[in-house]
Amino acid sequence: MSTLQELVRYCNEETHLGALMLIGEWGCGKTYIIEKELSKELSETHFIVRVSLLGVSTIEGLHNAVRNQWLLICTPFLAKMNKQRNQINKNTGIATAINSVLKSLNPIAGNVASAVASFDPLEYIPLEPVVEDFHKGGEKKVVLVFDDLDRTKLDLIDTLGCINGYCENKGFKTIVIANEHLILEKVSNGPQNSNMASYRLIKEKTITRTLLHIPDFQDITHDIISESKDLSQEYKDFLSVNEKLILDIFITEPADKKERIGKAHNFRSLNCALEQFYRIFEVLVENQAEDMNSYLYSFITYILVSRNGIYKNGVPCFEVSQEDIKKLYTEYCPEKMPRSVRRWVEYGVWDKDKITKDLCGAKSPE
Repeated sequence: MSTLQELVRYCNEETHLGALMLIGEWGCGKTYIIEKELSKELSETHFIVRVSLLGVSTIEGLHNAVRNQWLLICTPFLAKMNKQRNQINKNTGIATAINSVLKSLNPIAGNVASAVASFDPLEYIPLEPVVEDFHKGGEKKVVLVFDDLDRTKLDLIDTLGCINGYCENKGFKTIVIANEHLILEKVSNGPQNSNMASYRLIKEKTITRTLLHIPDFQDITHDIISESKDLSQEYKDFLSVNEKLILDIFITEPADKKERIGKAHNFRSLNCALEQFYRIFEVLVENQAEDMNSYLYSFITYILVSRNGIYKNGVPCFEVSQEDIKKLYTEYCPEKMPRSVRRWVEYGVWDKDKITKDLCGAKSPE
């Protein structure tokens, strides 16, 4: 079954044994499949509430993020409570006046008035795994999605314990999104591997199944090209002609697996590379450059490596030699990426005259 089919199956199951962990590389489309494909597939029966753990620094902050997102998705509840909150805000001036009078008579009474003025009804709404859909009628199940587990500043054990509370104690269907390679790298560095043992134990309790997302590289590459905006038709045609080349850059691995090196498959970076190369393409066309597909190949390669590194023994590595790059990207030509182009990519310094000279002139690149 496809990743989407497995996710739909999990969300529709009546039995409730634990959370599902969706794993895969950074940028391989894990969040996309939840936000776009799963939400669309289950739009009639489920609300998808996604919470990013990126930047969350406390468990209280995590609970607040869940509540805020739950309220945001369940709009009828949020709208009703906002009316109450707005009414309270309107009466703030009255409450302040009462507070100042009461304080002059009795300080304790004044504190009570302050408490009333700061009352927030949203804090008292219980988060439920099944809610009423006031727009279409009937009920919908709520699926909680915790994204970026590998990027969180929180303790992994505490975080999974918190997630388990929503899943096991409150009955939410729960999906956890992560690059588990990075999680295992983090926890394996603990004293005498104790962190690894703790992680395995809490994962066993929280996660009922793990699902590796293997994207359809060909379809996604095609979609990236066809859906690109603010690009000329000439450039889109050029990319379409070179679609197989782009796909080969992205997925082809070296035949020798003994060295344990591999490519990072990050669609965000591929999309970024194709958008940025448009300006290089215009320079090349203007100067009637030849072998333009070689420029495209080297530019995409440079973006992928500079933004994501490569994998060594399954772990992202940013200390990459030219030899490693050539092993992974056999047609990469450093001379197609002169210093002026690299400077533009890295620092945003667009010097068209220098770039034109380096790419199309007589001088060799630095």
